[in-house]
Amino acid sequence: MSKLRPVAVPEPAPDDRNPADVALQGAMAGASRRQVIKDIIVTHFLSGTTKKLKLFDVAKRAGITRQALDRYYADLKPYMAGKKDFTDLVDGMQDKARVETQVTINSVDARWKARLEQLQVEQDKEVAKAIHSHITTLMNGDIAVFESNQLRKTLEKQTLYGAELKKTNAILELKLARSSQRDVSAASPSSNNKVVYDVPIEQLCIQYQRTRSLTAFDEGKELELRAIREKFARFAATPNVHVVLFADRYISRFSHFADSYIGPGDETSLIIRLPLFTRVEINNFIKHIPANFKKSLYVPFMPLEAERKAQRVFIYRQNPLPPQEIQAADNADNPNMTWGLDQVVFFKTAQEG
Repeated sequence: MSKLRPVAVPEPAPDDRNPADVALQGAMAGASRRQVIKDIIVTHFLSGTTKKLKLFDVAKRAGITRQALDRYYADLKPYMAGKKDFTDLVDGMQDKARVETQVTINSVDARWKARLEQLQVEQDKEVAKAIHSHITTLMNGDIAVFESNQLRKTLEKQTLYGAELKKTNAILELKLARSSQRDVSAASPSSNNKVVYDVPIEQLCIQYQRTRSLTAFDEGKELELRAIREKFARFAATPNVHVVLFADRYISRFSHFADSYIGPGDETSLIIRLPLFTRVEINNFIKHIPANFKKSLYVPFMPLEAERKAQRVFIYRQNPLPPQEIQAADNADNPNMTWGLDQVVFFKTAQEG
């Protein structure tokens, strides 16, 4: 019987890498993976989809296990669930401005789609109710004519809303293109970084014309302004921030003011539509602005009541403002520097139309 000879097992080659280099490489890989996960989150929500972002899908696309996602990137999970504003994950002023503009486009698009669906449901109910009430008296030929007329009215409404939706999207896409053009020229010393925050008064007017609820109109304004206030924190580490408040009196278009405003090249301008009229309301908003931010209030002026009335009819001719809102704008408190402002500017606005 032969004897077994021992077999020599080669020892593994020692890792001659510096432990500090190994740790640094691991940290860099972790940082890169974190950025990949951030990009996945931002891309998902920018797409405008209504589908939820599943943790399993994020882990798979990032090339890690679900367990690793839970363990090392738990702080990003609220963003995946939509509980935190995903725009906080975007770095750089230009990227933030572009992302927020796209978010606005998605929001308006979703609102119009929801409105169209609601109109379709309401129209279907009206048609069904009318047919049911007339079925006992109308002949088959009369029913066909009635349904044809109702269908024609429905199509006309949908066509009008579709055209309005295309117009709104075209305007927002133009703003996005302008934002991109500003990004291209951002390296110039004379460029001005500005982020525009609008309060959709026109949308609130549409809802008011449908419901005639002044309470809902005021609550809508408050919700929009609260959302704007919550965004101040993201600029806390940004130098030379200038909050430019546009005191909306409904006699001048905020979009024109925001487009034409140009600040110093080293300034980050936050241009905000502020449809508030009393000192208490304005002070309650200003107190949320960080103390190190410069604060200016721009107030449009039109001396004659007849001019103001004609201007509002022209600007809000499709969906008029609530009468109480117009009265509050005309009786607004006269702002001054003691309100905690660094600058108050009154400017005369030209009549349109």
